[in-house]
Amino acid sequence: MKGYHFRLQKVLDTCRLKEELIEVKLAELERLAESQRAHLSAMEEEERALLSERRAKREQEGAVAIEEEIFYERCLENLRLKVERLRMYLRSLEEQIRQTREELVAAAMERKVLEKLREKDYERFTVEVERNNQKALDEIAVQRYARREDQCSGM
Repeated sequence: MKGYHFRLQKVLDTCRLKEELIEVKLAELERLAESQRAHLSAMEEEERALLSERRAKREQEGAVAIEEEIFYERCLENLRLKVERLRMYLRSLEEQIRQTREELVAAAMERKVLEKLREKDYERFTVEVERNNQKALDEIAVQRYARREDQCSGM
């Protein structure tokens, strides 16, 4: 309706922007976590392949040279350390995702509260406009009645 202005509109706009930014941050974190999960899965598969290769060599050759055994052990240990670091990083990411979701819920609630305030304010505005329109119509009716009375009494 023309003439209506919500006095907290800038605050509401800021809340919407904040919510959108949090949504973007959450999407980025979830994308990153998903790529890291895929990376973790690949590393775990690499570990299984290395163990399988080691087992196959043992079965094929009967005995494996000490140098090869040390090589496999170092590779496996290195891989296990990387896997553990990646798991810790993923736990950290999941905690960030949880916190960001909480922020998003809070921002959405804040926005909804302001939108409710705006709706109630707009309802008050429309009631006031209707009241003013009715007063104006009543005043016109009183003036017409008064003119008719003046015309009738003047004859």
